[in-house]
Amino acid sequence: MKFVSVVWILFALLITSCGNEGIPAETFEISDEYTVIQLGPWSVKHDPLDDTSMNSELVFVTTLAAARGSEVDSLNYNNPLPDSLRFNMEWHVGGSAVLVFSVTIPDRGDEQLVRLARAICYDASIVRPAGLRSVFLSDRTGSEIDLERASTAVEPPPNVTHHLMVYYQQDSTGSLLEIIDSLVVDFTGSNADSMAFTFIHRDASSVISSTAGIFRRDSAQNKYFCFADSSGMYTGVFRNQFQINIPYLDSRGRVGVQSRLTSAYLSGDAYYAISVVPENYIVRIFLPDSISSWTPLASGDSPDEWHSNPGGIVGGLPIAIGNYTESSLFPRYRLLIFEESPISSLDSIAVEKIASVLRSTLDFPSAEFSFVEIINPGGPVVTSAFGGMLFSRGSLENLADVSVWDENLATGIVPSGSEILIGAAEGILLQSLQLDPIISDMLAAWIPLRYYAANADDEQDIVLMRNAYLKYYLFNTENLGGSGSTPVIAEYALGDPMLNNSPLRSFVAGGKGVIVMEYLNSLRMLNRLPYMLQDFTHASSGNFWLKISSTLRVYRGTDKYDLLRALLYQPGIPQIHVRWWEEDEKILIDMMEIQPGLPFNLEFSECQLHLPDTTITRTLMPSIEPGLVQCTAGLPGYGEVTAIDLNHTGMIPADLMYTRVPDGEQE
Repeated sequence: MKFVSVVWILFALLITSCGNEGIPAETFEISDEYTVIQLGPWSVKHDPLDDTSMNSELVFVTTLAAARGSEVDSLNYNNPLPDSLRFNMEWHVGGSAVLVFSVTIPDRGDEQLVRLARAICYDASIVRPAGLRSVFLSDRTGSEIDLERASTAVEPPPNVTHHLMVYYQQDSTGSLLEIIDSLVVDFTGSNADSMAFTFIHRDASSVISSTAGIFRRDSAQNKYFCFADSSGMYTGVFRNQFQINIPYLDSRGRVGVQSRLTSAYLSGDAYYAISVVPENYIVRIFLPDSISSWTPLASGDSPDEWHSNPGGIVGGLPIAIGNYTESSLFPRYRLLIFEESPISSLDSIAVEKIASVLRSTLDFPSAEFSFVEIINPGGPVVTSAFGGMLFSRGSLENLADVSVWDENLATGIVPSGSEILIGAAEGILLQSLQLDPIISDMLAAWIPLRYYAANADDEQDIVLMRNAYLKYYLFNTENLGGSGSTPVIAEYALGDPMLNNSPLRSFVAGGKGVIVMEYLNSLRMLNRLPYMLQDFTHASSGNFWLKISSTLRVYRGTDKYDLLRALLYQPGIPQIHVRWWEEDEKILIDMMEIQPGLPFNLEFSECQLHLPDTTITRTLMPSIEPGLVQCTAGLPGYGEVTAIDLNHTGMIPADLMYTRVPDGEQE
């Protein structure tokens, strides 16, 4: 009796793919030349089994189970052939799923039969479901993702403090605006001894002076590293001077600093050393009489002293200087404009609309947001940063009316103003200091759609916008990450830290992420989103999933728990083959997920029926036939149903393919 491999005992317990749990593989004799064995929508084509003692099998297992197997297994467990040999051929199809084709023969020492079984396995070929996306879905499991997140979360970063002095002197014959930053990086509470910074210095007057440790340029542009001294400290002084009326560009080529006689602003983008971790700020701004300043920090003892709240801020510090009048839009939302210079009516409308959408979607108790007017002679400019948005006169006017957004998208044009909305969302989300970058990307990319929905008149136009995000995601991930002549790039799950450095990041977070947010919002699962964002303002548990699920009050053992886990931790979206037909004045519908990996098990509640001259929406109900759902058919006298749509609102994050089954061909 031969050894029984554990992996094959587990096969029956670990079939996980495509919603096909427990579906037995069926064999179809195609011709004398080959045979097809099928498991749900997946098939394998192989040479015929010429010997009646040979058996074939097709199963899905996890990558973990497949790694424990081998090319040949000796079996004597729940098998019709005692003392048998099993030969395996595997295909890693993505989503942690492995399709395994096996040929089993009696172990009777027949070398010719062994060679035949090996040859059949070796020559077998996989037949993927028709219409399957070609992008490879990551094999990383939820437990791997959680383990990686926990291991990185326990490593504390160095403590960074900026003692910043800003001089604004209108009577200066040299620089009108000067920044001096005394930087302190304390490595004593961290295992690290170096830290990356961004620093742009474009003027001969710029100064870097290290007093403890080393500050060294990296090979990448504007990138530096600071290194601790023997006591675990780095200290240095950074100085930049800005001439009048010269626009200083930030790391992305936008105006980051502008200095004029009556006003000045800094976007906060790296005109002193900026790290990627939250940083503490102690700021003193020296101003002439009648000039005031704004920065998203807490006020100090004197009018021009500021300091960050516990936890610090993320990114550079934006500062605006001028003769400002401040007004309140909503609690914790402010508008600052220049005195004796009323804001334009269209800018005012846009500001109120933006603030309203931010409050209804991303607001959380400690978040504040300021809209601050600036003067930029070079043309309209909008710069968002921690806690605010700097905008010049007329730069927000195109957001006052969104009526042409759907037309723009239909012609492939990104609606004007959508980047402004994304930037505003980032200004709020940066205040959730420990928020995951991908979750932040998802939420920020979602805001233009929420803004459009709040200001559009036609619900059908909102449906078109949702579909545009879905197509953006599907097209770009397929185009960049597909197989064939294009190098394969794995698509990672939204909750996977590997997505941060993936070339598919913007399409997954900004496409799939948006429709996932829409879907969760429609299920009222985001009612406690403000609490989640507030919870991420500090570093507590390293358990990313626990923090999300507990603050949203999504509990283990519930359908919503499984749904949220699938949408965040499984790569891709459901690809569903929908077969439908009419029978006894009902529409019968069969849905099968064809993507590799675990099923998402999304719920569909409605079906839109298309008739020759109208459309109607019906409620879906379980059918008496197992595995099917149904709804009542069309209206008497309106003709037969020509098409159906299970996602007529565009709300469900799924890729649906429809097949109408001809009369008499239903299984």
